[in-house]
Amino acid sequence: MDFKSRAVRNLVDLHERELRAFLVTWRKFLAANAPMPDARGDESYASRDHLIGHVLMAARGYMVRSCEWVGRPVTDVDMTTDAAAVAARFEAFAEEVLAAYRRHLAAMSTEEIEEQKHKTRWGALMSVEMLLEHAVVHPMRHGIQLERILAGQPD
Repeated sequence: MDFKSRAVRNLVDLHERELRAFLVTWRKFLAANAPMPDARGDESYASRDHLIGHVLMAARGYMVRSCEWVGRPVTDVDMTTDAAAVAARFEAFAEEVLAAYRRHLAAMSTEEIEEQKHKTRWGALMSVEMLLEHAVVHPMRHGIQLERILAGQPD
C-alpha cells in the first residue's frame, strides 16, 4: 500500500509491530493464568476482558481520532465499547484495527500530521503525529507490565 507520508507509514508499521508483540505477551499471560496487574483504582484492570478491551479499543481510538482530526471520519470499523465483546474476539478485532490503520492512514500527508492544534480528551494540544506515537507506545507499556508479572516481578 502506498502512503503519502513516510512518517505515517513508519508509525503504522511500528504500531503494528508493537500491538502484535503485545498480543504474543497477552497469550502467554492468559496461558499462565497470571495475576492481574494492580488496579490502583483503574477500571481498565477490573478483569482480563477489561484489560485486553482497553488496549485494543485504545488502538482503534487513536486511529479514529487521528482520522477525525484530518477531516476523514472512520465509519467502517467495529466501534463497540463492550470490553467482553472485544475480548471474546480479540484476535479478529486486532486484525481489523490493524487493517484499518493501513486503509485509513495511508492518505495522510506529512503536512496534515505535524501541526500541534488538536485538543485531546485530557486537554493537551497535540499533532496527529504525536497521537500516532502515543498509539505505538501504549501496547508497549502494557506488554512490559505483563512481562514483569510473568517474570514474577512487581508490575
